[in-house]
Amino acid sequence: MDMIILTGGKQSGKSTLAARLAGWLNKRNIAIAGILAEGLWKDDERQGFDLVDLRTGSRTPLARRLTDPNHDAVTPFNFFPQGMIAGAKALDPERCRGSMVILVDEVGRLEMKGEGWARFLDPLLLLEPAVHIWVVRESLVADVCRRWNLKSVKIIHVNDGNCLETLKALCLI
Repeated sequence: MDMIILTGGKQSGKSTLAARLAGWLNKRNIAIAGILAEGLWKDDERQGFDLVDLRTGSRTPLARRLTDPNHDAVTPFNFFPQGMIAGAKALDPERCRGSMVILVDEVGRLEMKGEGWARFLDPLLLLEPAVHIWVVRESLVADVCRRWNLKSVKIIHVNDGNCLETLKALCLI
């Protein structure tokens, strides 16, 4: 199994790069599964996310920004049940079996707490010979590697000059 972490800072273009890679893979008929959390923006502020099932291309509202500025949630977003159900379906290991690339956007604070997509990650890692790509914020890479016991990981930073070309090459191995 090849394990790749696509990383960068907050709002650095990680998901945008992952979407470009997914589009490139689809054009070449390379089987891809997993999820993309596409950001929704207004006035330069992220207002939420739509979940894209990379196997089918279907979109489902995943989360929207909380309107209460005094919230004490782990995340400033309200997650919709239908988005979580769509993500669970897209990340089901049986549904991902046979894909050449499995992409998870993103593995973050919720997953580190055992929430979000955490329950799917261990079973997905057992699927071979897939290339696994996780989108992880730079500040969490070491914790994610430790939590999932990832030893041989290729770290690709979104600001690296040839990061998309590097990802494309790694997906073709």
